[in-house]
Amino acid sequence: MSLADATAAAGKGTGAAIPRRRPRLGLSTKLYAAIAGAVALTLAASLVAWISFVELGQVQRRITHEHIPSIADSLRLARQTALVVATTPALVAAGDAEQQRRLMTALRSQQEVIAGLIDSLEREVSLAADPDIPQSIAAIREASRELSAVLDRLDKSVARQLTLRAELRQRRTLAVELHRRLIDKLIPLLDDATAFLVTGYRSLDEVAPVPHELRMSEAALLDYTATMQLGIEGNLIGGLLAEAAYIPDVSRLPLMRDRFEAAADRFRAALGAVRGSDGEVLRVLAEGLINLGEGDHGLFAPRGALLVEAHAADGLADQSRTIAVRLTGEVDRLVAGIDERTVEAVAASTRSIEVGSKLLLLLNGISILGALLIGWLYVARHITAPVVRITAAAAAFEDLTFDPESLARVRNRRDELGELARTFTRMADEVQTRTETLDRLVAERTSELQTVANRLAKYLSPQIYSSIFSKRGEPAAALARKNLTIFFSDIEGFTDITDGMEPERLAFLINTYLSEMSDIAIAHGGTVDKFIGDAILVFFGDPETEGDRNDALRCARMALRMRDRLLELAGLWQQNGISRPLHARMGIVTGYCTVGNFGSDQRLDYTVIGSPVNLAARLQTAAEADTILIADSTWLLIQDAVYATPLGQITPKGFVRPVAYYRLNGLAGTDTGSAVTRVGKHVSVSIPDRRLMHEAIDELRRIEEELARQLPAR
Repeated sequence: MSLADATAAAGKGTGAAIPRRRPRLGLSTKLYAAIAGAVALTLAASLVAWISFVELGQVQRRITHEHIPSIADSLRLARQTALVVATTPALVAAGDAEQQRRLMTALRSQQEVIAGLIDSLEREVSLAADPDIPQSIAAIREASRELSAVLDRLDKSVARQLTLRAELRQRRTLAVELHRRLIDKLIPLLDDATAFLVTGYRSLDEVAPVPHELRMSEAALLDYTATMQLGIEGNLIGGLLAEAAYIPDVSRLPLMRDRFEAAADRFRAALGAVRGSDGEVLRVLAEGLINLGEGDHGLFAPRGALLVEAHAADGLADQSRTIAVRLTGEVDRLVAGIDERTVEAVAASTRSIEVGSKLLLLLNGISILGALLIGWLYVARHITAPVVRITAAAAAFEDLTFDPESLARVRNRRDELGELARTFTRMADEVQTRTETLDRLVAERTSELQTVANRLAKYLSPQIYSSIFSKRGEPAAALARKNLTIFFSDIEGFTDITDGMEPERLAFLINTYLSEMSDIAIAHGGTVDKFIGDAILVFFGDPETEGDRNDALRCARMALRMRDRLLELAGLWQQNGISRPLHARMGIVTGYCTVGNFGSDQRLDYTVIGSPVNLAARLQTAAEADTILIADSTWLLIQDAVYATPLGQITPKGFVRPVAYYRLNGLAGTDTGSAVTRVGKHVSVSIPDRRLMHEAIDELRRIEEELARQLPAR
């Protein structure tokens, strides 16, 4: 029965289509209603959050636009006041008019900044409900005006001080110059008077000195004393003028002035002792120097005025600092008021946040509870549960355990899910019928294919069979060039042995031989290529390989095992009436061959082609019975693992160059002596270790005795 027939039969078995009913309230409408309920709860929570955020935003704007700028301006005002106070001492200590102008410009600039800050503060706190804040602003403005007035007076005082300093510096310079000139004039006079008193000469032009009595007279001594008095009083006058120029206390000026006038009177009295032009010059210098200490043009008047002005400037500086301290205090009180308002605003903001958060949490809880109720009472029971039943029915259908009664309640619904359940039930019935029909057909086809595969397995090597009937079968179809180890064996005199043999006995003989040899080849991992009558072709390295050396070694072990197995099978064949045992010749060659599928479009043969195959066949032909010949290409790979006897070179038929070859005797052990091998016409003896020769001789004697007992009577 074909698949189309089965499908048609399944279609005929289904009942008439159930008319579809239009749902009164669709699934989409129910879902929209559930979503709308959840959205309504979310909108309520969002509305409360929005109201809270609006109130919080208002408080934050009040803090940001009123309090924070007010605090910032107050701090800037305090800083500007501190700068004014810090600049005032520099103004008092100004050294010239340029420095005074620069410092006063900076002070006026700072006063303008202070006035601007006061205006900004007045604008920022204009809406304040606290009556103390406007009073603080008024007090700050009044203190700023007073500070500005004091600084103006201080500026004028500093200007007067600079004028007095310049005048005092000029008079001091003149006093120093006149004093220097006066002393320069007095020193020669004192020297001349002293020299006259000692030597009696008034000048170098005099011939004789004045007598001692005359130069030591009362008049002469009085003149000398008056000259000395001029020097003393001149230095005193200069010193008093210099001290008056730097005196720090104004109360000491009158006493110093009295001393100066007394010294001036003494200088004038002593000046009468100097006669001539020197006396006139001294009088002019002395009057100029004395005039710098007497009257309004002297040093004492400007120095006193300077000290008075400096004292007044210090008072103004102290007054400015006092006003600045008062202004700073008013600023501190203003900042304290603003801080209090800020704390109140922050408290209001905190209360707003707390109330809003509580309401929001409450509404969120209500929203979550409502969503859970909607999900549990409505969505889970009326939407999710039917969907879960349909999904479970689909899983059960996939597992072939679907029961139509599991969807009975869902099929009674009048919405899309009910329609889906009814449709699914109809489809499941149809698919179930078709599946049963298809399963039956597939089981039949599978049984047929399994039978064919089991038969085909006997015609293929296990590796080829596995490659074809597995996922690795694709690469087996490609031709490849590989280094393979080829094994070729043939039975010596097989035609003579089987000539005249019954077909049954011949079949038993050849089948036993080929089965045993195939089992050995498969056990050693070889790929049985083909049987050519009694000949066997096996290769190693494809489709699976363990490397060139291991492939060659596996082939050598296989050949040795085949040779030993032939000797073991002799008894079995004798028991079945076959008196002549089989003796095989074997050849092994390693080389590159082409392996893959060869044949026509109708039939393919997976085999190997190449000169190593032909050489293996030629070595097999050249071998004696129960002898294994290997080419040098194989011996070079396994020479450390086997015992082999070199036989020279041979030029096989069809080959141009000679090939070195060896007779394989056995496998080398880890600690063995040299091997002994003897091959006769019908018997081959191989002893892998000379230490086992006694045991081998005993074994040969037992075989000889057994054969002697089996000899026919003569």
